[in-house]
Amino acid sequence: MASEKEFPEQSGREKREGTSPSGGAAAGEPLRESDTASEHQADVNRDAERGAADKAKRQSRSDSDASRDLGRADVGRSGAERQAEGDERLRVERETSDEAIDAERLRTDAATEMGRTHHQASAKSSAELLSREQESHRETKTALTTREEFLAIVSHDLRNPLNHISMAAQNLFEEPGEQEDVKEIAAAIKRSTGEMLRLIQDLLDIERIAIGKLILHYEKHDIGEIIQTVVGDFQRDAVSKEITLTAKCDAGCGDVVCDHNRVAQVLSNLIGNAIKFTSAKGQIRVSCARTGPEGKDVQVSVSDTGTGIAPEKIKSIFERFSQINSQDRRGIGLGLYIAKMMVEEHPGRIWVESKLGEGSTFHFTLPVRSRATS
Repeated sequence: MASEKEFPEQSGREKREGTSPSGGAAAGEPLRESDTASEHQADVNRDAERGAADKAKRQSRSDSDASRDLGRADVGRSGAERQAEGDERLRVERETSDEAIDAERLRTDAATEMGRTHHQASAKSSAELLSREQESHRETKTALTTREEFLAIVSHDLRNPLNHISMAAQNLFEEPGEQEDVKEIAAAIKRSTGEMLRLIQDLLDIERIAIGKLILHYEKHDIGEIIQTVVGDFQRDAVSKEITLTAKCDAGCGDVVCDHNRVAQVLSNLIGNAIKFTSAKGQIRVSCARTGPEGKDVQVSVSDTGTGIAPEKIKSIFERFSQINSQDRRGIGLGLYIAKMMVEEHPGRIWVESKLGEGSTFHFTLPVRSRATS
């Protein structure tokens, strides 16, 4: 009978379909991340093949049914009943077989998708791990480079004043000269030792800031007197470069509750930088005025006619080691960072206004009565 001959052919076809549910690739085989497009095309091809096989199977069944219907007209009633029973059994078997095929396809597709998802997750995890390792390597390399640059600049900045001191002492030893000459040499020695002490103080302050042990001692001080004292300390340095250094404080500035030494240190860093970056015949002006709501703050400004600051560097100029990896070697980039920490500790604010080629003005504010002690 046509129905009996159909079973082996169907079984062989279904077996072949069941053994290659994913188009010839084993369900557990690892998928490469770069094959995503190929996988999608393979899925499309596989679905097309399945549809064609199902269509052929249904056509075969339809032909068998038509053949049986033609033969059924020639048999008696009892034969028709037996045929109906056979057809029912065949229908049930077909439904069962179809359900098994569909279930197997679902399991295979699920296994394939799970393997693909696992592979993609593994690839993503590996990529993230590699990215973290590369970033860590870059940070380590940058830290080592910064440390080497830092040590080189510190050595240079300490060697220069030491050389000046050595040369001045040698001149005194070989040719004492007139009293005025001796005073000039002594002043040069004092300036050089001052540079060294400021650098050492900066290095110590950086360590205190890093470990959270920066301590300020608040007392009431006349901000105008602090400014006049610091400006006086830098007059010789300014004169040696033919720079005019002046100070002007408004009458209302008066007393400020602050750490005298730290405010003087901030001013020293700002004025020292102004002298470094201002050419001969230039001008530096230090001023002070009340500001803020009801004059609750004092604003100190240091203006120069120097080289100015490029706009892209203004944002980073108060960062630690801001001059590391820079073409400029006039300092190690600690002064402004320390000044920022000192001012904010009072608490106050520091910022800069600059125009390349025309000069810069650094401002900082201090509360008349320190909020840190109120």
